[in-house]
Amino acid sequence: MDYDIIKQSSFSRKGIFLCLLSIGIIGLLVRLYFEPPSALTGDATNYFVYAADTGLKGKLSDVYFLGNSGWSLLLSAFFSMTKYDDPLFLMELQRSLSIFISVVTIIPVYFLCRRFFNQSYSLIGASLFLFQPHIIINSSLGITEPLFLFLGISSLTLFLNNNHKIIYVSFAVAGLFTLIRFEGLLFFAMLSIMFFVKYRNEKRYFLRYPLVLAIYVLVLLPVAYSNFETHERDGFVSELFDTSSASYQTFIEGKPDIGDQLYGDASSANMQNFLTIGIKNTIFFFGVAAIPIFIFIVPVGVVLIIKNKNNLKIDFKIVTVILVSITMLIPAFYTYARGSDDVRFLFMIFPLLALISLYGISKLRMKNNHFIMVGITAAIVLTSFLYLDFKNEIDVDYENEVFLITQFITSKTSLINDNSADIRYRTAATIVTYWPNLPTPTSESQIERSLKLISPTGHNSLIEFVDLSKDKGLTHLAVDGREHQPEFLRDVFYHDEKYDYLTKVYDSKDHGMSYHVKIFKIDYNKVKNYL
Repeated sequence: MDYDIIKQSSFSRKGIFLCLLSIGIIGLLVRLYFEPPSALTGDATNYFVYAADTGLKGKLSDVYFLGNSGWSLLLSAFFSMTKYDDPLFLMELQRSLSIFISVVTIIPVYFLCRRFFNQSYSLIGASLFLFQPHIIINSSLGITEPLFLFLGISSLTLFLNNNHKIIYVSFAVAGLFTLIRFEGLLFFAMLSIMFFVKYRNEKRYFLRYPLVLAIYVLVLLPVAYSNFETHERDGFVSELFDTSSASYQTFIEGKPDIGDQLYGDASSANMQNFLTIGIKNTIFFFGVAAIPIFIFIVPVGVVLIIKNKNNLKIDFKIVTVILVSITMLIPAFYTYARGSDDVRFLFMIFPLLALISLYGISKLRMKNNHFIMVGITAAIVLTSFLYLDFKNEIDVDYENEVFLITQFITSKTSLINDNSADIRYRTAATIVTYWPNLPTPTSESQIERSLKLISPTGHNSLIEFVDLSKDKGLTHLAVDGREHQPEFLRDVFYHDEKYDYLTKVYDSKDHGMSYHVKIFKIDYNKVKNYL
């Protein structure tokens, strides 16, 4: 790129600090505004349980196993500062830490942009990243992405420094990056390649790669050793060659994977199917991830780059960013080829998209016009907020009610009818109900939901469903009367007086809730009279 104009500087260090602080505070407020309730769902509960078990025992969990345990270990350190007496507080702490890390990621993003643009444009670049709606939503889920992004972008930014000592530090950060997600191994591999490219004509630095490798390994070693001592697996190399898991090796070897149409006999047709689905889904979710900001300004940047290709200076730094971004697309492609529908796997290419966008914005020739910078930043914030407000479907009061209802169910039974009430917080409710006794694992990395579901689908009547479910452990029914339920369950909700073998033990309306759910205990002694 031609950086003669776009690298001009106009802010003092204090001014930059105040600008980043202001942008960060706004980013924090936006995240808090759209933050969901404290109770966790999905993968966040696995990280929580691992962290809680490690913290309660004061050592690495010997019950649960996470190869990428970095996020849980950090959580455990923060959990240990509390009394462990309120699991909902710890869940809120997990969300809050995730949000905070997401906000401070503007620092490495800003300095990454400074490798190519002046301070004004770099502040815009930091805003482009911070106010991406998908980043905002993800930041409050309590999962790995915020820390993953912070460390990954920090490592990349440090690597693009001319000071070789700082480059060594970048590999240490890459090690921390790998502790969070396996993608860090690919990230490290690409940094290593670019290290050799950078120092190919400088023998004394070229020969220092063993030191670089040692730094990276030393960061991983304590966790790897602890994992091996506890589980006889290091959590890194062992996972790459784990033939028992549904890994890349499963596909390569053509081992069947239940429920996955891509796997079978490793024929060319399967490979073609794999590639077709991967390409289609990657393109689609790339488009989704770009909405609403990048989808407009990235194409402008691309067009202007092509238009000015003869004036572009393609240097080591921009090549590194591009190649790292492409490398980070590999696990995303694999994930999408297997049918995933989550945009979070594309987050590591967002810095590149920010740089492309900034190139387009730089053609405005705003120079040092701070008013234009403020206007563009305000437009980014407003666009993001309006998009989130339009897309946001979270009703906090409803979510809290769902959690309380689910918590009641978990306290009464371990099995409930499916296609019934909204009980998305099964795992969190189980954790809170039986705290500090944690759910048992179904596998080393997956916790068991003590509240299990049994489907009423295929049954012609309630009495048939109840009778055939007795031996499976069904003791209660939960119904909310909505159309998604079988007709006989809806009839229970509206006409429970007809069923003398059902005793109502809970009615959410009695607790002042808007979400109306009824829970009944089954009297199997009376059920016999209807058989």
